[in-house]
Amino acid sequence: AEGYSGADGDIFQLLEIPAGCLVLFAGAEVEKAFTGSCTLDMDFAAGDDIIDGADITSTGFCAAGTNGQTNTVVGNAASTYTQFISTADTIDCTIAGAAPATGRLRVYATVIDLAGHGLDDKPDEVDRDQLA
Repeated sequence: AEGYSGADGDIFQLLEIPAGCLVLFAGAEVEKAFTGSCTLDMDFAAGDDIIDGADITSTGFCAAGTNGQTNTVVGNAASTYTQFISTADTIDCTIAGAAPATGRLRVYATVIDLAGHGLDDKPDEVDRDQLA
């Protein structure tokens, strides 16, 4: 934002995830390099499971954290990051290491809304039952 003065350790709540959703994977892309020696942590509750200490001083996709998505799925090397969100939460990004003057980050997540899809919500009959 115009006039923003970044500080080391700033936490940004970027993606709102509704209750009852499954996050399949999430990540970040540096669209404009950050100034200074900045790193990025990304997770729920300002943690670092999705992205852990990624260098954001150059453009490109950030490396996965301890439980993050690699941005590629090849054979059995699929993502290990999935998390069911039972109460509404946000995916947070922490910029640390230095106070950035400039930089732009794009954060993304693939989310499936599972609210209302429990075992008690199944239909009693389907169209094929009416055709018989």
